[in-house]
This record gives sequence, C-alpha cells and structure tokens, in this order.
Amino acid sequence: MLKATPLLFALVLAEDSYGQQRTTSAWEARSSTLSGGLEFGIPLGEFDFTWGKGTAGLSANISIPLRTLPFEVGYDFGWGRMGGEYSLEQGTGNIFSGPTGRKVEVNSNVYSHHGLIRFNPLRGKIRPYGDALLGARHFVTRSVATSAGGATSEERDGSITPSYGWALGLMVGFGRSFYVEGRVERLLSGQVSYVDPNSIAIASDGSVTYDKLRSRTDAVMIQLGVGLRF
Repeated sequence: MLKATPLLFALVLAEDSYGQQRTTSAWEARSSTLSGGLEFGIPLGEFDFTWGKGTAGLSANISIPLRTLPFEVGYDFGWGRMGGEYSLEQGTGNIFSGPTGRKVEVNSNVYSHHGLIRFNPLRGKIRPYGDALLGARHFVTRSVATSAGGATSEERDGSITPSYGWALGLMVGFGRSFYVEGRVERLLSGQVSYVDPNSIAIASDGSVTYDKLRSRTDAVMIQLGVGLRF
C-alpha cells in the first residue's frame, strides 16, 4: 500500500498538469466570442445638459476572427431604459374588487446598433482589446393602452441618429471557454429629437402627452458581463 502511494501521487500530478496544459492551449487559440451583461450609460456634453440622466439596461456583442490576423469583426448591441409612466383606472365596484378600467403603459428606451472592428493581438486568459464602432442609436417611446376587455392599441414615437466611437475591453478567462468581461464605450452621436420621459403625462381618459428634446446624444457606456468562446 505504501509503495502504491507515490505512484498514485505521480498520476494525480500528471493529470493535473495535462488539464492545465489543455486549458492553456485552448486559450492560446483564436476563436469567436459571444458575451452579454449589464450596461450603464452616462450622457455627455449637450446630451447631459439637455437631458442629464443616466440609463441602465443590457448589452451584447459577438466577434469573429479574421484568419490569422490580430483583427476581428462583429456586432455590438445595447439597450437602455430612459424612463416611463404607468396608469390603471380603478373599477367602480366595492373596495374589495380589483381594477377593471383601462391600463396605459408608456416606456422610453434607447437602442444602440454598431458594427465593430476589434484589435485583439494577445493570447492567454487575460486579453485586453480595442474596438472601432460605427452604427446608429434608436430612441423609441412606446405607448400601449389595454382595455378592460383585453384589447390593446399601440403608438410609437421614434428617431434614429448615426453614431460612431471606440471601446476598450478586458476579457479574463475561466476554464476552457468561459470568461468575464469589462468594457467601456465612448459613443459620439448626432442630433436627434427624443421624448423627455419626465414630461410624460397620462390623462384620465387614457390619452398620453409629452414634450420632446433635441440635442446631440454623446455618451459613455460601461458594460459588465460574461462570455463564451466557441
């Protein structure tokens, strides 16, 4: 039994060394990536002066390597909630009856769509990278009225503006395929008219009114998430 112990110990060390080597070699290879997570937006310049509030939402991006070159191409998506309003007419029955009137929901969101070219020259579990971004941002306010019988009607108010910028990110690998990612984007966007969420008002008859603002929409986006190499 004592003679077998050194042999068993050597086998465990060999297996552990092989596993580490296999994981390391996996991270040395070029591969496509897909990641997603939380996104926080900070308005800058004219956008900050005119509207002056942050956004919170979700983000996702995918990248595909260009053969053996240290470049990748891909797509970056972001969604941020700007604000909204909600109203529900109460029923006329007794105090224990639920609401039976019309429900009105108004939500203002901004969607970012950017193609990207990524410079990702390093290998290993820790990979810093830089992106060049080009695309558009879509500001949308959606009003949905639902009657007591369940019928719905919808209205949209939306505007699109060109957008470009850059991003810096860092991937830290775990295991063979998974990684965590931190990323900062600097977006420069043109002038656009968008709904001021603070001005949204729902009247007693369910009609919706709001004011609109107009400005450039430059922003810094901070993203934290997880990803998969494949």
